[in-house]
Amino acid sequence: MLECIFGLPRNWEQDLEAGILRHGGNGHRVYICSPQRGADWAEVQRNILAARFYMYNIWVYDRQVSRAPHAYLPLLYCDDNPGERSDAIAIGLSLVAGCSALYVCGNRITEGMRNEIIQALYCKIPITVFDPNLSDEMRRLFRKAVANPRLLKLNEEPHHKKLGFSAEELFEGVPCDD
Repeated sequence: MLECIFGLPRNWEQDLEAGILRHGGNGHRVYICSPQRGADWAEVQRNILAARFYMYNIWVYDRQVSRAPHAYLPLLYCDDNPGERSDAIAIGLSLVAGCSALYVCGNRITEGMRNEIIQALYCKIPITVFDPNLSDEMRRLFRKAVANPRLLKLNEEPHHKKLGFSAEELFEGVPCDD
């Protein structure tokens, strides 16, 4: 069983869903850009939980609704099916365009995340990074896209530090096969 190192409340996922359903219409949305794919099923499950964890923390600390399609779309689309993967990616990119900010969570940037970051840059959406070790890679992406560097922010607020943790750092244990 996967356990979060931060000791989340027992019903944290239900609280997240209820909060979003109750307050989802306020217009301001944050897109969560974090890894989804993994080398095996356990890594994918950890990444999905991490995306939900990031959403939960943004809700709890900032009362902002966030979007992380990779936290839920793997339940509907098969990542191993190229057509379904393409559809899921298209959904994610369309959600980026409708957000007012993009948060790069975790401690690495995957190819899929690069595409989401580039979409945000194209739409002139501000991007916040939580792991200072990603700053150089983000600057390279900005230069490559010829984007305004003022759109990039490194967030070092203590309550946001958790958003820079990887799925492996956040969740310990082995996923259940029940």
